[in-house]
Amino acid sequence: MLKIEQAREAALAQAQAQVEEAKRRLAGELLILAHHYERDEIVAAADFRGDSLELSRRAAATEARYIVFCGVHFMAETAAILARPDQRVLIPRPDAGCFLADQAEPAALRAAWESLRKEIDVEQELLPVTYINSSAEVKAFVGLKGGAVCTSANAEKVLRWAFSRKPRVFFLPDQYLGRNVARRLGLPEEEIALWDPRFPGQDPASFRRARLILWRGACRTHARFLPEDVRRVREEHPGVKVIVHPECRPEVVELADEVGSTSFIIRKVGESPPGSIWAVGTEERLVARLAKENPDKVVFNLAEPPPFCPTMSLTQLEDLARVLTGLLNGEERGRIEVPEEVAAPARAAIQRMLEAS
Repeated sequence: MLKIEQAREAALAQAQAQVEEAKRRLAGELLILAHHYERDEIVAAADFRGDSLELSRRAAATEARYIVFCGVHFMAETAAILARPDQRVLIPRPDAGCFLADQAEPAALRAAWESLRKEIDVEQELLPVTYINSSAEVKAFVGLKGGAVCTSANAEKVLRWAFSRKPRVFFLPDQYLGRNVARRLGLPEEEIALWDPRFPGQDPASFRRARLILWRGACRTHARFLPEDVRRVREEHPGVKVIVHPECRPEVVELADEVGSTSFIIRKVGESPPGSIWAVGTEERLVARLAKENPDKVVFNLAEPPPFCPTMSLTQLEDLARVLTGLLNGEERGRIEVPEEVAAPARAAIQRMLEAS
């Protein structure tokens, strides 16, 4: 075991040296971005850390020629959509997908739209809204239909915008985020329908009376949190504040003290008074980092055992080093390219989100 640990430490040290050398030689041309859920060594090597849209905005604003996105595939795609033509977006692990994004396949979305056309006037009555956790092709479909992208932070504003334009909204791919926002908007349960792409032959009447149609998808990390987790931590930690991500189940959100995006969670815990006790319902790497960065507070994960995002775990320092050393050798390993016929309508959907929020 000791030899294995020593070998791992040596590999990390070598990768870190390669990363630092590449950053030095590519200074001014390189921007490394890391999502909050990435490994600590990846976050430490990055120029900026944040959530997916925040990082994509950083990418769009930078003068750097090379943008290396340490996250999952849809995030790098979004950065590529917003990047200038002369910029290159690369991802250290092209196989790092997103369970939630993968639940809304473009072909299934097109089929759903055509099926809904049989029940309602989709062109006149229905506006699609997609969570940013979706592929470039899904964003493009939404953009072509006049819809918008949203994030967990601005989903309520974007849904209000959508309802101001058409009487019905098709929200995908996260059913829980959509339902949690619908409750804040005061939408009655009988006006919400669930589209299950696995079983499309559903009750047509439910879609004819629905104002909000939710795609049946969920983040497997945030779906891990259950109401009994909330009840347990309240019994074990008197005075605890429970804060959760809006991708969590509605019954968990109802029991929480605070609900908000990753950035909201970080800010809320950071601004709380010393001695505060927080049970946090989101990915464990972020929670563990919050605990380290707030030593005057008690911060721990709401679930036991705490959930990790497996695809965020894929990117290791050696992967980042491989991409950066490739750039030094004139190779663009892991480059993400989005065809303009897809990027243009996807970009329009993102722009509508910015205008709505």
